[in-house]
Amino acid sequence: MEPIKQLAALAGLQDSYVHAQGHTEHIALADQQAILAAMGYDLSSSKAIAQQTARLQQQPWHEVIAPVQVLAAEATVTVRLQQAAAVACSHWQWQIVTEQQQTFSGEQQVATRDIIDRQQLADTEYLAFKLSLDVALEQGYHQLTLSDGQQQYQQHLIVTPGRCFQLQDQATLHKTMGPAIQLYALRSSRNWGIGDFADLKNIVAPLAELGNDFIGLNPLHALYPGLPQDCSPYSPNSRLWLNTLYVALEHSPEFAECAQAQQLLHSQPFQSRLQRCRATADVDYPAVSSLKADMAELLYQHFKQQHLASNSARAQQFQQFVGQSDPSLLQLARYQVLQAVLFKQDMQMACWQNFPAEYQNPHSDAVQQFAAEHSDAIAQQLYLQWLAQQQLAEVKAECQRQGMAIGLYCDVAVGANSNSAESWAAPEDFLMQLSVGAPPDIMAPKGQNWGLLAYNPHTLRQKAYQPFIQLIRANMRYAGALRLDHVMALLRLWCCPPGADATAGGYISMPAEDLFAIMALESQRNHCVVIGEDLGTVPVAISELMAKYQVLSYRVFMLEQKHGSYQHREQTYPALALATVTTHDMPTLVGFWHEHDLALRHQLDLFPSAHIAASLEQLRKDEKQLLCNQLQLEPGNVQQLVQNSHLYLAATPARLMAYQLEDLLLVATPVNIPGTSTEYPNWRRKLPLEFEQLLTQSDVRALITAMAQQRRNN
Repeated sequence: MEPIKQLAALAGLQDSYVHAQGHTEHIALADQQAILAAMGYDLSSSKAIAQQTARLQQQPWHEVIAPVQVLAAEATVTVRLQQAAAVACSHWQWQIVTEQQQTFSGEQQVATRDIIDRQQLADTEYLAFKLSLDVALEQGYHQLTLSDGQQQYQQHLIVTPGRCFQLQDQATLHKTMGPAIQLYALRSSRNWGIGDFADLKNIVAPLAELGNDFIGLNPLHALYPGLPQDCSPYSPNSRLWLNTLYVALEHSPEFAECAQAQQLLHSQPFQSRLQRCRATADVDYPAVSSLKADMAELLYQHFKQQHLASNSARAQQFQQFVGQSDPSLLQLARYQVLQAVLFKQDMQMACWQNFPAEYQNPHSDAVQQFAAEHSDAIAQQLYLQWLAQQQLAEVKAECQRQGMAIGLYCDVAVGANSNSAESWAAPEDFLMQLSVGAPPDIMAPKGQNWGLLAYNPHTLRQKAYQPFIQLIRANMRYAGALRLDHVMALLRLWCCPPGADATAGGYISMPAEDLFAIMALESQRNHCVVIGEDLGTVPVAISELMAKYQVLSYRVFMLEQKHGSYQHREQTYPALALATVTTHDMPTLVGFWHEHDLALRHQLDLFPSAHIAASLEQLRKDEKQLLCNQLQLEPGNVQQLVQNSHLYLAATPARLMAYQLEDLLLVATPVNIPGTSTEYPNWRRKLPLEFEQLLTQSDVRALITAMAQQRRNN
């Protein structure tokens, strides 16, 4: 094997993959070199490559025990113990402290019969022993300590269930459905030009009345208060915390107490600004952010003076929230303020990598001093996050009151932004010089580069998967179902080196079996169904893992317009799936039928060649003809297209079904065009009607009711 390819294999970089269309694609050697260099490997000489290859080969044997072990519930606890043969110890003491603070301990002898592997490294022979511990552990997170009498070695033991939580575990046997909503897009008679948590709470009862068991949401991840134009929910600042622009400020207890805030809201200048924000067809993020910032400052100052100053019961609740939260909360608040202050001075400071050196480390003295000087602004961000958590908890409780079987169906982005608080706080958790994306496929013929960061699999393992555990736990907190955007990321991630387009990437392997098992544990604990978005280039291994752990597949009706999909409906939309007509990354049904998406792709130069454009245009004609034939459509009757496609999907075996309110309202424009940023106003388009009006439309109500009936009768 060539030295570069050998190094790549040891580093987890795959040299080939199976394309979405079934053929094998090989990664060019130059691309492998660029990716390895971005991962921090020195490729300057044959000697350097050989040294790094030897280090990667030897590294596993230098661990006495692994930092973490994920094992199935009821499995025997066995530990792989590695020692240099010349100094091997035979007598060991062990202790396990469980998550429930139970303690188990014992002593163990290892002998020649326990040797399971051996390796010669230079002039040292290493032996691997199998240590079987006589203990039965409950599911959860436990700590093992091994001692040879002189040194102690620790391993995290994560005991996991065999599968994810399912609705039948709580005796919900009927098939469910619900709308997939871009929260910011909700219009209402009361919001401030952007959908918010009060709108979300208010829409629960009318949706439940119509037979909906969940409300699907775009990611609610924290964004950038100082850069409101950076509004993509899939390019977040922190996936562990909430977007505080969704806080309904006038629904806070402080607003009810604060005369100054009430006067501001009812003042003519504020009302004029508010009405302009409500009237726009797209969310005006800078204007909305400015409105909310003015009000938030008044509310926080009132909270500070009336509650923090007197240490009221409400102040104690706030302090408890901050004190019991993960350190990432304070890091996010500091970063949001620091980024906003520096960005005002220099627009290049949007990225923390461009900050002055003393601010690039969150633990530096300069950052501590900045935090002390801006303590009010930072505390205000903590206060807004507290309000966001309270209001979303109220939405969850309302879903339960209204009898929704699932409630909130949330979404977690595949990665954090490269200029995010997540990466600033722990750059070692990520492959900082690589950008996540996807190779070319039918949806994006030029491939996709999302500008997001991949987890560093080595650091994940060294940290006993804590970053991933925190991510899943935070996003299941209020959810009855959780969608993992690009679920293939648990197995491998398409990573692109700096300055390269998406075609020059390669796949880096992730510890998929462990990550799926941990996800199953958190799923069971949180009673949360898991859906994996398995679109695009999907390896067989990911499908097998999803089936093993009962992660629901993501089946899109508009992508299944091919011969055989109608005749084999049980395979196309299996029970273990969420079926949806279309998605936020695709055209609406009206846009699809009138080929607005193809016209936009031409306009934005998203086709790599005229040949590919022509083939996709022909494919669209074939798909439309198939739809007409299978759904008995009158050509051009988009109302009939919407009704028949939704009712068809509602009758499929898939346990969950999502639909877009845009389609029911015959909206033609898309929410997002993958592969674009400034070329198209992604993540801004509002629904054309206030939701209070939308859900009183007779045709909308009739179709939702008919879908619910199909769901329960089939």
